[in-house]
Amino acid sequence: MPRFPGLVDENGIGWLCRHVRNLCRYAEDHPNSVSKWAIKSSVSLSTGFENAWRDKVVKMQVPLFAPTTKGAWILRFDDILADAMELGPLRNRDFDLPDETAETLRERLPEKFPFHVAETLLKYYAANRPDDTDWVVLPVTNFDAYFGNTNFSRKWLAL
Repeated sequence: MPRFPGLVDENGIGWLCRHVRNLCRYAEDHPNSVSKWAIKSSVSLSTGFENAWRDKVVKMQVPLFAPTTKGAWILRFDDILADAMELGPLRNRDFDLPDETAETLRERLPEKFPFHVAETLLKYYAANRPDDTDWVVLPVTNFDAYFGNTNFSRKWLAL
């Protein structure tokens, strides 16, 4: 009995590829029920998704110091696991900042920097600062996942 039944079918097609195929088929079969964007996307997904996904999976399996690795910053599955094991979960202790601290933070934020991002960073710092230092390692990958996009690493972190 497989450990994770249903992840890969008898033809070797994984659940994500099957899901994308079903979405594309639905968009093609029901053009009046989906947006024009969904129809347009289903055309490109149905022709290129599986090859792109296969390439991504192969890249995730490349050993960190492989001599054939191209690009220094390719996201690899083992990197993600190592970060998670080293840094632990993204701790979001449920507490409110004192009003004075929140106001100071708002005043000092760069223009267009979202307050909720700064507040989350400050809470993470407070929850994760070791007693013997003022420094805290920011798990950038975890923050991107927590905010649901890559704005943290690409836009907000630089600010």
